[in-house]
Amino acid sequence: MESKTYYLKYRPQKVSELDLTEVRENLQKILKSKKIPHAFLFSGPKGTGKTSAARIVAKTLNCPHKKQDDEPCLKCEICQEITIGSSLDLMEIDAASNRGIDDIRNLREKIKLSPVKCQYKVYIIDEVHMLTTEAFNALLKTLEEPPAHAVFILCTTEPQKLPKTIISRCLELKFRRSNQEELVHSLGRVVKGEKLVLDKGVLELIAQRADGSFRDGQKILDQLSSVGEKISLIETQKLLGQIEELKPEKLLNFLASQDLKASLLEIDRIVNFGADLEIYLQNLLEKLRLMLLKIIGVEINNGQEINLIEGLGKADITSLINAFTKAASEMKVTPIQQLPLELVAVEWCHSEAPSGDKKEEKTLSKEEEPVSSKKEAVKIETTVQDQENGIKPILEKWGDLLLGVRPLNHSVEALLRAARPLKMDNGFLTLEVFYKFHKERLDSEKCRAIVEEVASQLLGNPVKLKCVLGEKNHSTEEKNNDIMEIASEIFNGKLVD
Repeated sequence: MESKTYYLKYRPQKVSELDLTEVRENLQKILKSKKIPHAFLFSGPKGTGKTSAARIVAKTLNCPHKKQDDEPCLKCEICQEITIGSSLDLMEIDAASNRGIDDIRNLREKIKLSPVKCQYKVYIIDEVHMLTTEAFNALLKTLEEPPAHAVFILCTTEPQKLPKTIISRCLELKFRRSNQEELVHSLGRVVKGEKLVLDKGVLELIAQRADGSFRDGQKILDQLSSVGEKISLIETQKLLGQIEELKPEKLLNFLASQDLKASLLEIDRIVNFGADLEIYLQNLLEKLRLMLLKIIGVEINNGQEINLIEGLGKADITSLINAFTKAASEMKVTPIQQLPLELVAVEWCHSEAPSGDKKEEKTLSKEEEPVSSKKEAVKIETTVQDQENGIKPILEKWGDLLLGVRPLNHSVEALLRAARPLKMDNGFLTLEVFYKFHKERLDSEKCRAIVEEVASQLLGNPVKLKCVLGEKNHSTEEKNNDIMEIASEIFNGKLVD
């Protein structure tokens, strides 16, 4: 029985099957011209078909039985080996894992060898923007003087990170996000191949939620079809988190009123309901986006009425979009998937009061900064009085410390945001944390080394990290609930299995 997921089973196998119109037409012209560039650059968002197109190019260049339209036959030994990934003349390299100069030097040595069966040796380097500067320099030398039998296809989601010298030596094809028509057409191939029966509107709904990604759309369809060949609109809405029970307005209303306990319990309810948190978060961000556009005066709502949340003004919506966007990236690496959502709620309800509709300044002011910035300001303000503990220098650079840690490890940044600088003595930075789980993570060798390295660079002196477990602190700031009491429910009580 076929076990491949749809996005692997139905990935395009020849140029004419590519769903992005511009890419399909451009590749057809290039491959028919007989003047093949020695290096391609495929750039664009994830899931838009870059690596699929790269393999198609490899087959088209090397198929000995090409048809009259210059399409690969897909039946010969070379086509089949490239399709299943066993061809010795097709090298696929993940630059995220092989990003150093030694990896590129190794490639340069092998590239001198003639192809085993094919006319061209094709090198596909995925996420090429992850290469180090030294590796880019080594790659550049290869691109400047490539063997006649070598073709490079560089794929990236972040072309702006590539050196201009690399880009200038490649023929670039831009892969944009697919539109709804292209996505529906792509999903239609799967429906036909799997003999699925769908209610009217299902494909359009999936295409809307896939955010321009063919891969994401096919993953959603794959999940829906796992329970049967007939897929109803109601089942699709349920999976995509668009039924009443999973509407993001409930959580946004609780955040608008800064009701922390209700916010945390709503997140817990969503989790217990069995919702896909990534899709729930997409819906929440889409709601905030449409609210922001409506406040600005631009309504893009596909005929749906977009209601604003009382108490959330433009500045608040902007801050929440920043906070939940950050949570979306952290959700993919945290061991507790709902934790990033809960931290947004804790930070938001423990920061300054929402601005409401009264803030409409033309220039961004402090209240329009992201939630994370507001929290940093509060930390400095509430602890700068402890200057006798030598903590003032680290407080002044606390925001820089968080920014410095972020690209090294998002989880460490999140842990620091929940901690409090307590003391700086003889090169030892003491942080107060309030949960045993946080202390254990920060005390680990990997996390401690990251904090110590960034702190030492900022202060110009060696810094060693020490964490102490603090007690719950009842501040004078009036809240509906003691924030530490509620947060402890997340980690030690019924909100965690």
